[in-house]
Amino acid sequence: MGAWQSLNELADVASDADAIVVLRPDWRVFEGPNVDALDIAIPHGPYHVLWEDIARVIGMPAPYWPINMRDPQEMLRWRPGSQTVCAQAQHELNVGPLFQLAAAYSDDHRTSRTLRELAHVIVHRACVEASRNLEHWDDYKRHVTRDVVFAAKPLRMPDPHEDSLPQDIREFGWTEVLQRTDTLAEQCISIARQWDGGEGFPFSGIVHLGADNGTSIIRAEWVSKLIYAPRNARYRVLGSRLEGRTLQDPSTGLPVLELPDKTIIAAVAKRLPTVSPLHSIVLDGSVWIRTEDGQLFLAPAQWDGGATWGYSGTGPTILAHLLDRLLDDISTPAPSTEVLGSHTAPGLNALTETDWSHGTVITRQQLEEARNARTTSRRRAHSTTVRSE
Repeated sequence: MGAWQSLNELADVASDADAIVVLRPDWRVFEGPNVDALDIAIPHGPYHVLWEDIARVIGMPAPYWPINMRDPQEMLRWRPGSQTVCAQAQHELNVGPLFQLAAAYSDDHRTSRTLRELAHVIVHRACVEASRNLEHWDDYKRHVTRDVVFAAKPLRMPDPHEDSLPQDIREFGWTEVLQRTDTLAEQCISIARQWDGGEGFPFSGIVHLGADNGTSIIRAEWVSKLIYAPRNARYRVLGSRLEGRTLQDPSTGLPVLELPDKTIIAAVAKRLPTVSPLHSIVLDGSVWIRTEDGQLFLAPAQWDGGATWGYSGTGPTILAHLLDRLLDDISTPAPSTEVLGSHTAPGLNALTETDWSHGTVITRQQLEEARNARTTSRRRAHSTTVRSE
């Protein structure tokens, strides 16, 4: 069972049963997966039973289906004495749309290869989880496993990670899918988002900018440059069929959605598409990057973490690493959470952990001074001269 459903509710459904036995998702040391039972004729709550209790009462080992192998049709088909079934393990994510859209392209097309790779990764994970679930039984005493018959085992799947696609092929493939206008493409995008947040997309996560109250000059400047764009599958990344104006950031080509209440939802670039050096940053609702040629960008980010400020934690640490990189190369990829625990300039850490007021502008010179500062105290960051928009 995928949830801790009430045994009493099950008793109402199976009114002709003498007892209801439910497999729990947790395991007990030396006893295997936890099992609860409810005797219909006895007006007491459910109680814990052992696998040997079940085997003794029903006169045979109890059937066990490993995780990701609990196909209702196969379970209903099972009878005492049935041979162990070898079948494909099923992940909770349906990979069918991935294979279906891949069939719209030739097998060697980068989009087809991208979609099939993700499908293979998902089904392989299901196989691995089912196999590990069965291997858990090896850790238990022999008397436990003799009271169990394994009703199913997973069909072995090759490991797709041994021949992974290059990232540029994945990004090309997903770019193609994101530009489509059919619902099958939207389903594939939803699967990728649920699987890994869209790690293979040509952009990372999304940023929510609250409803405009007219006080943010930097937001107004950025919004004024957005252009209209026809709706396609990439807007599924911003929300499940949210209604609003479909826009595009002309500087990055990334989708932006403006909701009726003027809330802005925007895709975030993994790297900035410019060679103009960093001029300043603006901390206002989000982190903004200004370049020397006057362009304004939302700070780039990776799928597993964005930049924030004002406390000691992951977001400010990622921002410190991002600023360190952008000072040297404006087009460098944004850091991922892999940088956590690695060294960066103490002065930048102190600066990003400071609770700057919204509208604060920090210039390139001030960022370089923070990076070069020898002190690790917060006082250095607070003494930096800043201005508001």
